Amino acid sequence: MVAMMVAATSFAQETVVASLSHEGETTIFYGLTALVKAAEKAQSGDIINLSRGIFNATTIKSAITLRGAGIDSDDPTYLNGNLHIEIPADDANHFTMEGIICNSEMSMRGTFSTPQIVKCKLRSGFTTKTTSDNINILVVNSKVLNHFNVGGVCRASLINSYVDGVGFYDDAHFMGLNCVIWKDRVDGLHHSVWKNCIFFSGNNYGYAFPTDSECTNCVGVNYNNNPFRDLAIKPGCSSASYAEAFKDFTGTYTDEQTFELSDAAKANENFKGTDGTEVGLYGGPQPFNLTLSYPLISTMEVGEKTDDKGLLEVTIGVK
Repeated sequence: MVAMMVAATSFAQETVVASLSHEGETTIFYGLTALVKAAEKAQSGDIINLSRGIFNATTIKSAITLRGAGIDSDDPTYLNGNLHIEIPADDANHFTMEGIICNSEMSMRGTFSTPQIVKCKLRSGFTTKTTSDNINILVVNSKVLNHFNVGGVCRASLINSYVDGVGFYDDAHFMGLNCVIWKDRVDGLHHSVWKNCIFFSGNNYGYAFPTDSECTNCVGVNYNNNPFRDLAIKPGCSSASYAEAFKDFTGTYTDEQTFELSDAAKANENFKGTDGTEVGLYGGPQPFNLTLSYPLISTMEVGEKTDDKGLLEVTIGVK
């Protein structure tokens, strides 16, 4: 709470702040390089809270939790420059990033397990290096633009997220649940499993999923031919047009687009997932929602002077 109060005070001064929490102690860093400095000091298991505003990205070498102000905030947290995650294999903790917009590419390299990207926006894509090994990446309630490329022997799980293009290299595997995926050439989605997802094509391509993948209760939108036709496992899969599937999405991404299903689609059994909820972002176990899992300061009032005991009255509002 003290760290959040300090950050809130700095907002009024238009200074970006990174607060590093380590074993009950908080250290504050200021300015564009605040994250760089905090990451240099951070140890596995620490938490770095970032205020709204723009920070220089860096290389993170320990399994920390990195928190921002939320991607749908009036004043989001932005990272400029490439963000690299390189955590040693013997680090017992998990890297987690939530509520942050990355303006440049995010990449991972190493042998660490189960990094989590939650309620984030990656504007310039995501890549694991081909030297990566046993990275079980989890992406939840996020937007990944430009590309999501996984190499090595990585495993990636996409849950209730929008992803603009996915790619596989080496022995990588994908699992997708209740996602909206732009992919013209689905023939490149090898050894992957998809449930309750919507795939759409921007160019009416007629390519089909490779036979080594599985799709269940998925919908292909704007493909010339049924993209699921060659699959051995394809129960409940169907095809549709943009007008049949979406309320107002016609194939062009904008940050404001919600990817809501049309009223007709919501009433259509072809758009029901394996659990009976709708396919796409708003069905399944974790419907798309950008509300953060931690509190943020919304208002703060500081008394004009201390009382006779030297105490200063501070009233904060938390959402």
